[in-house]
Order: sequence, then C-alpha cells, then structure tokens
Amino acid sequence: MTVDRQNHRLLYKIAHAYYHEDLTQAQIAKRSGLSRIKVSRLLKQAKQKQIVHITLVPPSEDFPSLEQELERRFGLEEAVVVPVHNPRNPDSMVRELGPAAAECFIRRITGNEIVGITWGTTMMAVVDALPAQSFPDVTVVQTNGGLGPVENLEHSTELIRRITQKFGARSRLLNAPGVVSTREAARALKTDRHIAETLNMAARAGIALVGLGILTPDSVLLRDGSILTKKDVDLLNRAEAVGDVALRYFDRNGRLLDLEINDRIIGLTFDQIKSIPCVIAVAGGEKKFNVIKSALIGKIPNVLVTDRATAQKLLESE
Repeated sequence: MTVDRQNHRLLYKIAHAYYHEDLTQAQIAKRSGLSRIKVSRLLKQAKQKQIVHITLVPPSEDFPSLEQELERRFGLEEAVVVPVHNPRNPDSMVRELGPAAAECFIRRITGNEIVGITWGTTMMAVVDALPAQSFPDVTVVQTNGGLGPVENLEHSTELIRRITQKFGARSRLLNAPGVVSTREAARALKTDRHIAETLNMAARAGIALVGLGILTPDSVLLRDGSILTKKDVDLLNRAEAVGDVALRYFDRNGRLLDLEINDRIIGLTFDQIKSIPCVIAVAGGEKKFNVIKSALIGKIPNVLVTDRATAQKLLESE
C-alpha cells in the first residue's frame, strides 16, 4: 500500500513517538500542534499503510492454541489454560488454578457491578490469590445460602468477607442455610424480605465466579454429613447427576435435573445462574472432567479456567 513521501514522514513521526518514545496521544498532539483525535486517526492510518507492523510473540507453550480451540469448540467467550505441575493432586490443582482465575476475574470487573460468588475450596484458592484492589462501587453477593460451619474458610460468608476486604467493596450476605430439610421451610425463608432482596440482587449480577462440584466423600457437601442427607445422595446417584453448579445438579448434557432437592435450596435457580452475563467456572483435574464437559455442553459458563490436561482431553472427546 503506497503513501506519498510527505504523509509517510508525518505518519512515521507520529508512530515513532507513540510506539518507541512511549508518549501518550495527548502528548504527541501537544508536541505536533494536532488534536488528539487527529493523532489517533494518524496512528490507525500508519497501521493501514503498513508503516507500523505489530508482531505478537506467543508464549513458548501451546496454551493460546488450546484456549482458542476450546473457545471455538464450546462457544466460550474465553478459556484460560493453566500449567499444573501435579494434575493428579487436587490440592495442587486448585492452588495453581487460583491465581489464573483471580487474574481473569479482576480483568473482567468494570468497577460498578454486582459480583456473585459460590463457595468451596476452589473459590478459596481464587480468593487467596486476589491482590488488593480499589473497587468501592462493586457489590459482592452470595449466590446461595451458607453450607457447613460458618467458621470454615471455604464458607461463602467468609469468602465474601475476604473479597470485600481486599477490594474495599460492598457486601451483601444471604443469612440462610444453602439447603433446608423441607420445601415448606424453603418457601418460608424465601418470603423473608432480606433474603428475597439478596437473591434478587444476586440474579442481577454482571459476573458470577463459580466452581463445578462432584459428589465425592471429601467434598464440602458430604464431608460432615450435615448438608446433603443419604437420601439426597441416593436420589442424585439414581438420577445420574454428573455434578452441580451452586447446588443445581445437572445431567451429562448439562440439563437441570428435576429433583425435589431443587425446592429446598436457598439460592439462585439454574436459569438465573445461566442468565448472568459472565459466568466464570474454575475447575480441573481428571475427576472433574465429566462435570466440566457437561457444563460446557449445557452452556452454563461462558468463561472456563482449567488445566492443560483437561483442556486437551476436552478437545479430544466426542
């Protein structure tokens, strides 16, 4: 693409000041006697005329291609693939996924939205990795009632307290258990004004940070036997539940299972979770492969943070 000598000279001068001298567009405008808008147009023109060539150097790993393939295959807005040194160790997995998820989470916060968060050890790893930020106009809200003892570090109330402390943000707690014993008890709690208002606020979240759960003996839900009963677990197993997002259990196609437990949950519904504009799911490891794949098939998250081995297996799966 040709350009006359005089224009080439001007475009080069503007581009050199911007890309090599690291001057702002406002500084270049002042130096050159041009408007900032004119400088912006000239920089764009310099790229169009191929006076400026921008070369992106990818990391030495193949993660960018894996991420792009995951995004294309499952219709994700973003996939973040993390190198995990010991993928068979669940503690190592969540510890190494945490910082990547924290970076992704912070990058997507605009500074004035409602942010929802679930609970669990994966969420705790993300919160641990969050740096101090200034988000005074952000409100962090529970998507579900509490699960297990309040003093547990992975309890949603404790996680929200720590996030708001790190962000200087506002918080909205859901003062109710995550699961109750009867439908009648759940209906009564949901009529409470504070609980109803908190759930309505959570449904208006712009971002939700969620884990993907599976029924294992060491999971938060089954660890002490006080959250899900043996009857609940038997029903979930008979229904072939693959896993859950915020206590909403789904099948291998990522569809909500029609179970009685849904009526006993104090939290966002399955459809409300899916309708949040940005749902960031953080999960990895061989044991969670099926729940991750099913969640992606069901379009539950639109952002996924996972490990390399899981990413490759997802792309190789039918």
